[in-house]
Amino acid sequence: MKGKIPFLRYLEVGIDVLHSERSYDIALITKFDSMDDLAAYQAHPVHVKVSEYIMSAKESSIVVDFESNK
Repeated sequence: MKGKIPFLRYLEVGIDVLHSERSYDIALITKFDSMDDLAAYQAHPVHVKVSEYIMSAKESSIVVDFESNK
């Protein structure tokens, strides 16, 4: 998605290193300039395609969207 979605300001993927019962396997961290940009990202065709793949491959997932004070 990096470089293909203009309002995606930051993208990082992390792989779990603890492998505990509370852990998930992968974390995706993204940053946007505004909530409107987040909404546009969620509807962008590149994100939709990636999301469809993840939905077909995942066992479960968790999402947290928040606004930073910074």
